[in-house]
Amino acid sequence: MAVNKYKIVKSAVGKQVDIPIEIKWDFSERDQAIDTYQNEVLNNVIGEPTDFELSRFAHGEYIGKEGISSATKVNYEFYFFNTGFTVNNINAWQNSYIPEGFTPQDVYFFSKPFTKSFFKLDFYDTVEKNNQKNYFTIILPVQQGEYETVTISSYLSNVEIRKPKFGLDYIGDKEGFFIYWLRYRDYIDVNEFYMSAKFFDARLGVFVRMMNRPQSDFTAGGNYYNFNTQDYFFQKVRLNYATKKYEIFDYQTNLRIGTETEPIKWYEYLTP
Repeated sequence: MAVNKYKIVKSAVGKQVDIPIEIKWDFSERDQAIDTYQNEVLNNVIGEPTDFELSRFAHGEYIGKEGISSATKVNYEFYFFNTGFTVNNINAWQNSYIPEGFTPQDVYFFSKPFTKSFFKLDFYDTVEKNNQKNYFTIILPVQQGEYETVTISSYLSNVEIRKPKFGLDYIGDKEGFFIYWLRYRDYIDVNEFYMSAKFFDARLGVFVRMMNRPQSDFTAGGNYYNFNTQDYFFQKVRLNYATKKYEIFDYQTNLRIGTETEPIKWYEYLTP
């Protein structure tokens, strides 16, 4: 076996001798290397952590009916079709739960079929049905809303019952007023959504789809079911990340709606 030979000669004078022997520390910092490798494998499997913290967006200010420049209330009105009218009559759609089939007693006494019903607002990234994604939903309970006067008995005075007209704000009826969305746009860079509306009728266990125009508008064409669904089933919602506010616009005219003078109106869609 061939080895290196070194000869050390003793001297009276102390000297430092460098011996060129190669030494490799194969196990040095191996624990740290294993930790680094584990982190790399975890990042490849589950990905880097993403911040999904939410921000609260409130309805943007506008000039109200009384000239208040800082009005913030967002206004919705839902209209149901009264079967006692024909489709070409604009008065067939009424801002009341009675045409939907609920009795005044159901609404006044908050019967279970009524209280289990609700309005569902879905927010999509596009109006194209085949490509759209529903990113979030807002529920409007029927226990909120303004009132209408009805008669529930010939032996009792008229009473006030809820109707599907909502004025949502920071105080009072506020469920559905705020929009909660991602604080940062790194993961999903979307600030414009398309809102659709449905009513869940717990009495029948079905969803009733709503339109942004009544089908009586199509009288001239003579066909109440032949229209572009993209134009009539959505409204536009725009988020402002700088101010943390949102505004709603009519999908067809691009004019702002949701204010006291221009509420967001939805009409029951009659299927063929």
